[in-house]
Amino acid sequence: MDFIFTQIVGDGANLFVVIVAIIAGFVAGMSYTDALKTQKEEKSNRPF
Repeated sequence: MDFIFTQIVGDGANLFVVIVAIIAGFVAGMSYTDALKTQKEEKSNRPF
């Protein structure tokens, strides 16, 4: 019974790490695209 409990807790921890990694990747992707968009807007708004 102890092995089953340990396996379930370990699987839960792995799932948590995977979810956090996916969220972090999504946030990094969004910030990258936002930085590109901001950079493009700044280039087009220059007066000279």
